[in-house]
Amino acid sequence: MAKLTDLPAELLIRIIHHVLYPKGYGFPYHEHHFLDHTQISRSSPPKPRPHRERIVIRRPVIGQQSPRPYYGQVSWPEGLPENPLLPLSLVNPTFRQCAQELLFSNVALPSKWTAMLFLRSLTSVPPHDDPSLHARQNDDTHLQAMQAPRPSGLSRHVRSLQFSWGLECSMGQGGGSMFCDIIHSCPLLENIAISNTFLLACKEPILDALASKTLIKELVVHQNTSGEGSTFQWQAHEVLSRLFLHWNSLETVEFFKLSGWPIDSLEPAPTSIPTLNCAIRTMILNNHDLDEHALSTLLKSCGESMRKLKITGPNYRLDRAALCRVLQECTSPNLETLILVKSYHWEDPLSSNLDSDDPLTSPGLLDIVFNSPTALKNLKTLSFRGIMATGRLFERLPKSIIKLSWERCDLPAYSLLNALTSRSRDGQNFLPNLECCSVHTRDRWSIKDRTALEKAFKRRGACFHIINDYSYTLPRMMGEMEGDNFSIESADPL
Repeated sequence: MAKLTDLPAELLIRIIHHVLYPKGYGFPYHEHHFLDHTQISRSSPPKPRPHRERIVIRRPVIGQQSPRPYYGQVSWPEGLPENPLLPLSLVNPTFRQCAQELLFSNVALPSKWTAMLFLRSLTSVPPHDDPSLHARQNDDTHLQAMQAPRPSGLSRHVRSLQFSWGLECSMGQGGGSMFCDIIHSCPLLENIAISNTFLLACKEPILDALASKTLIKELVVHQNTSGEGSTFQWQAHEVLSRLFLHWNSLETVEFFKLSGWPIDSLEPAPTSIPTLNCAIRTMILNNHDLDEHALSTLLKSCGESMRKLKITGPNYRLDRAALCRVLQECTSPNLETLILVKSYHWEDPLSSNLDSDDPLTSPGLLDIVFNSPTALKNLKTLSFRGIMATGRLFERLPKSIIKLSWERCDLPAYSLLNALTSRSRDGQNFLPNLECCSVHTRDRWSIKDRTALEKAFKRRGACFHIINDYSYTLPRMMGEMEGDNFSIESADPL
């Protein structure tokens, strides 16, 4: 009979993964509404992004009780720790090595206490691991240098970090200096998610620490400030020049309330567009505060590398006409996925003319965007929420569209059916590659129209999903649900 000590490391890692990531029961994967064109035909859920990797929704067990306390000579008298990697590390040295690698590869730091312990583990070098300490015991200069904190072997396992221990952190007691020390102690860091906000005194040390990590692939900023008083605000021109220019491996960026050039600044906004050495493929701008110049510069700096773009909640500094111009003139010609969520700061269009081509008042903003002869011609996934289109959209979408979904926008069923069954001037179908269409509606389509659409999609081997959104019929008191953290935001493919 084989013993645990006989098992190779590869098999032990599979055992640890089985214990650490049990099958959950989270968001139903068959719900195509939240998937993009690369995911609708997969048999398994898409791989989570690094900052969501450790989130496991476990299926509740009826009658399950809290772990009972143990008494006697056991390692954890109060019950086993929540993290199963800790007891696994005691099985044998190979288990310990594999568990340590997983434990340190992706780390969440929800409190300053956790961050302090983590930093201590990164910078503490046990004497038995340092042969030079014994070889040069009489060298006082060397011993003094050895006492300074320096990364340990564990630090080379760290690939992803999530910081989330407070708001308006200072450099001292607030943990700003500890944030920088942790960043400096992880030489192979690739992914960072930041939910902290910092005082202005932390700005330069934090930007310098982040810029020094040249292997960064993904940056997520979940919180931002208004920039008033003494708080540090994430601004587009600074993340471009201070961070993105130093990260040649950067692929994904996500910002909450990313700001443009300060309105009250006496200096003019920079007009040059930096040339990045990285190939940013995914950009997510949640509830941003960018004007047309800042947004266009941000998108143009990425060149033709971008494949996925999500914009939610354009604020007062970007009106519908400006967004229309940016989408037509500044997006990558290779963009494949576009997700738009209407801002609740925008008033609904005033014009009742469905054929209007004025983006400021027309209900068909996307109709106008896709009427361009050159813009978004390789788009494969379009998802939007809010009044942004009319029935004209279906005949103006590029023929490359594979996945289409929308919410809270009343589009006529007959326009979609006509686009599916009729042909354009060149003799082709309007939507020849459409494989999946998903609609959240207020139940205004008749049974006859729904049945006709289902048959049309079935004939072409495509899928059609329609879900009644009963909250859509409620008045504007649903303001928060019109915002950026509802529905598409909660489970989108990005």
